[in-house]
Amino acid sequence: MNRQSPSLSDAQLDKQGVIDSVNSGIDVSTNPPVDNGKHFNGISLFWHDRLIEAGLILSMALYYVIGNSNLGSGYLFHLNPLFSAPFLLLFAVLCWYRLPFAIALLPLTLPYYLLHKTIVSHYSFSLAEITLGVCLLVALLQFLLWRNRWQYWLSWQELRDRLGPFIIPVVVFLVAAAFSIIIAYNKVDALRSFREEVFDPLLYVALALYCLRSRQDVTRLLGALLGSGFLVALLGIVQFFFFKNQLVLESDGIRRVHVMYGSANSIGLLFDYVLPIGFALVVSRTQYPWSALA
Repeated sequence: MNRQSPSLSDAQLDKQGVIDSVNSGIDVSTNPPVDNGKHFNGISLFWHDRLIEAGLILSMALYYVIGNSNLGSGYLFHLNPLFSAPFLLLFAVLCWYRLPFAIALLPLTLPYYLLHKTIVSHYSFSLAEITLGVCLLVALLQFLLWRNRWQYWLSWQELRDRLGPFIIPVVVFLVAAAFSIIIAYNKVDALRSFREEVFDPLLYVALALYCLRSRQDVTRLLGALLGSGFLVALLGIVQFFFFKNQLVLESDGIRRVHVMYGSANSIGLLFDYVLPIGFALVVSRTQYPWSALA
């Protein structure tokens, strides 16, 4: 039995020819799509991150300055503190969007620990405490929302591996500091000192271990620490040359720069932390053998 294949009409042949010619002119790539680094209408990833960093710094700075009578007698410092609330909300939104950025930039707030901002009634906190509180609240909300799907989630074993053998002295120190509150003469002051000098720093270390995962995060953290030291040094130079009447007379009869610190020795202690890190970062970018010093 002879079988004849069905023939196509001229119109169908012409249509098929057009389809084949179009398909032959299209190069189908088997490679996965590549991120071109463009975000938000042509803004590169680099400038996108810089804008987020600037937004975090400016929003928290404006929240801290507006309505904070502890900073001086200017008009901005004596506004109703409610005017600063939108900037705190903006910081929280940016923190939700880029939590590692906010955590890494927190060292910029450390020099202002003596200049508290009144939140409600007689409750006042330093800039570092407010920033840490917002970061911690955002992290907890994200964890409760996503649980094990939280992108910064670490199991107990992973966290213990990151801490290594240091977890034992950390726990011993925490328990000893907590026990000292019980035997303290003034338990209120002891509890506040425990929170400011022991518990809050450990919370920050925990957040850093969870959320700072990349080299860029660590670089941003070190840059913030260097930035805080540079800002204190710059303000110290300005105070020494232009506001000598504000220099504090020490017990040894010498006038020293205090800036926002209560003691000139505290400034020196900050530089003890900052300068070695800055030196290591500079040396690490040089060629061998100098880079080995880092």
